[in-house]
Amino acid sequence: MPAFLIVTTADLPEAYFLASFLESWGQVFALVNIVARPAVNTLEVLARLRRKRGSLYVTDLMLARAMDALAVPVYRRLAPEGFGAFPEVDARFVRHVRSRHPTLDCTDPHAPEVLKYVRDFDPDYILLAGCPILKPSFYGLARHGALNRHLGFLPDFRGSDCAVWAFAQGRPERAGYSIHEVSERVDAGDVVLRQRVPVGDEPSLARYLRRLRREGSAGFVEVIAQVLQGAPLPRVPREGKGQYYPPAGLSTRVLAHRNYHRYQNSRDASRPPSARLRSFAHTTPGSTAACPTQVPKPQSVPAITRSRPTSLA
Repeated sequence: MPAFLIVTTADLPEAYFLASFLESWGQVFALVNIVARPAVNTLEVLARLRRKRGSLYVTDLMLARAMDALAVPVYRRLAPEGFGAFPEVDARFVRHVRSRHPTLDCTDPHAPEVLKYVRDFDPDYILLAGCPILKPSFYGLARHGALNRHLGFLPDFRGSDCAVWAFAQGRPERAGYSIHEVSERVDAGDVVLRQRVPVGDEPSLARYLRRLRREGSAGFVEVIAQVLQGAPLPRVPREGKGQYYPPAGLSTRVLAHRNYHRYQNSRDASRPPSARLRSFAHTTPGSTAACPTQVPKPQSVPAITRSRPTSLA
């Protein structure tokens, strides 16, 4: 039976979505939760971005982070229960997973005690569910490899906030997700699954991004199910190296939201009124069409047939 190590940051629900699936299969798994990035590391990252992107970009990024610091707590307080991308992952379920499976909280995933924890657990696969860039000293401890869910369509969009950049550049047809092997170069490992996520009837970019997170994690579960069934994973040929995108600053976010609304307005103008009413009904909070909530059961996970398979190992 393979052993899995899930790595995440600040107990992101994506990690517990994967945990729920692995529990349903009776699999052995552990978690590493990166509580927060050390202040020194954050300053180093900002200094590096300033050298590469300039002071204006860093100022724009800090404005975006300040907006998040103000808006996210308000959203969490006012959003109705079950409104997020993973409504089944609540505080009770997080406590349940933590009480039944080995869990390590840390600030530096490359600290000696963390690496020892990973080495002692001896995972067959490491699954990244929202964490900073890891070094080979960490992900190389997996016996068969490390896999990552990337919310960008590879190789076109590598890096951070890829869906936001896609809309900011007026390229909604290139928004999607990819499941790929982890390598030293960011988002450059072999792709085992990639999928475009077309714009639906979501009235805002935030709603679309919520669905993208959900569908990307469902795709990750599909890949893990393939591993558990003993089937070789597919490899999707890469078309070029693509482009790396840094975290989106405030101006990029504003442009992305504006373009999203323009795109939706152009779609609405071409549809009859009855279709518009139906789309509104399907995107109201609590609608299962807007945000499916069921983790696929073992017997219902479809096989991946998108490309010719070869072995991951």
